[in-house]
Amino acid sequence: MEKHTFKTAEFAALCGVKKDTLLHYDHIDLLKPQRVGENGYRYYSARQLPTYDLIAALQRLGTPLAEIRDYLNRRSPEALLSLLEEKEAALDAERRRLEQMGRLLEDTVDKVRQARSVRPGDFFLEEQPETLCAVVPAPKIHDETFDEAVYLLHVRQLLAWARANGIPSQAPGDIICRETLERGEVTEDFYYCPVPPGTTGWPTRVRPAGTYAVLCHQGSYQSEYDASRALVRWVRAQGYRIAGDLYEEDLVNYSTSRDPESYLMKLSLNIRK
Repeated sequence: MEKHTFKTAEFAALCGVKKDTLLHYDHIDLLKPQRVGENGYRYYSARQLPTYDLIAALQRLGTPLAEIRDYLNRRSPEALLSLLEEKEAALDAERRRLEQMGRLLEDTVDKVRQARSVRPGDFFLEEQPETLCAVVPAPKIHDETFDEAVYLLHVRQLLAWARANGIPSQAPGDIICRETLERGEVTEDFYYCPVPPGTTGWPTRVRPAGTYAVLCHQGSYQSEYDASRALVRWVRAQGYRIAGDLYEEDLVNYSTSRDPESYLMKLSLNIRK
């Protein structure tokens, strides 16, 4: 009989777990006691401590208990290498997922802070950096009515592609091209979401660096058209020229407010002084 044996509670204390954990491991044939006495007591050997440590390490890597049991029954250097490479790939995927979530949270926090720092209805000038935008053509709406269902269906593929590529985007913004504005129209030409420089695999447009006339407009999406007209009128009244496209991005939308009249949109029009 081996000298260094421990009852279940004693072995559990050595492992830093509850007694019930070892009882469960025994029940599922993952880590059984070295022997069971005539009195029904379970006895574990000090030689089983490395086995418990291996189980605990694999659990921390997210390995299911059934998979750990299968490995213990066929353990070898080759089997361990295969298992660890699989877990390494899973951890890399989880790391990418968490990084994507972090970027989405950072983007959301930035928009909420912007929303708290501006006064709706104010016009101002702002220098904005060059931004690459993934785009999808917008359906032409001649009567300027906004159908949220049509919008959501139209941008679904863009959102799915962006998120699959780790690009945070709660809801795409709108682009009204310079040519459309010069015709006196304010209907969207594209929906867009910002993407990192060098992004490929989807149609893109560059929002150039430069001076932008900005209006932060509060109201429903239907009211965005009148706000866009107001921004164009203000730009011309100040003696500026339209140099590029008009970009709309949501600061407050359906994800942060139940009332469409409290949505806050940032309208930015590229101008020349």
